Amino acid sequence: MNNNVPLITRDEDAIAEKLGDGGFFSLQNTDGFLRNTETSQYDDELEIQVFLITKKPKCLINHVQRIHYCFQKNLNNQLFAAIVDFLVVLNHKGQAISWRMVLGSQSRLSSQQSTELKCYLKDGGMGVNLLQGNQYSVFSRGLVGTNKMVQLIGKEEQIKDPLMIALDHIEYSQLDEAKKVLEEAILAQPDRKDLQQELCNLYKLTGDSFRFHQMLARLTRLGISVTDDWNQLNNYFEGQNNNG
Repeated sequence: MNNNVPLITRDEDAIAEKLGDGGFFSLQNTDGFLRNTETSQYDDELEIQVFLITKKPKCLINHVQRIHYCFQKNLNNQLFAAIVDFLVVLNHKGQAISWRMVLGSQSRLSSQQSTELKCYLKDGGMGVNLLQGNQYSVFSRGLVGTNKMVQLIGKEEQIKDPLMIALDHIEYSQLDEAKKVLEEAILAQPDRKDLQQELCNLYKLTGDSFRFHQMLARLTRLGISVTDDWNQLNNYFEGQNNNG
């Protein structure tokens, strides 16, 4: 083996040649790897993918799944945003997979978008905050560096905190398990407004009006004070029923 041969170069033609015919974006034979049976039952799969990414931004398979989904559905602006978020999280690491995503997706991107992404990859000193993104971006303009995203949590607290346990379930698309953890935690810690907010977000994301009304009735019977999220979500579900 020649250890002096670089694994990746900045020659776009050479990179495209390594990727295959034309360097097209392809994830053949990976449907079982990228798509899980639980999230596929929901109508807005992309919304769930983005939701999972915001909870666990460093889980790279969620980013790849989002890019693949946008590419296959011809959602070009969403595809550009997905790649930008992917590059922001990597922060100039993983050059090989970064180039593969960009070159493989360029048939769906505008020339300006493609040029912006390539310039970023070529310039190792370019800060991620300079990636413009668009209205579908989650982490562009340095959002990934906010205190909430980089907050350090002690190991013991991370294990015991029900919110962290629920987020771990969400990361693996175990949404029913996440709801159960949050429901039990709210009954045990009714003053935790963050738990109530997260649970309402899950109810809305999954369209689970039945479970929402069950939990709301239970909280009312117990005299537990609820946040405005419950009233807003109740109005949302009522509006859906009226429109349906």
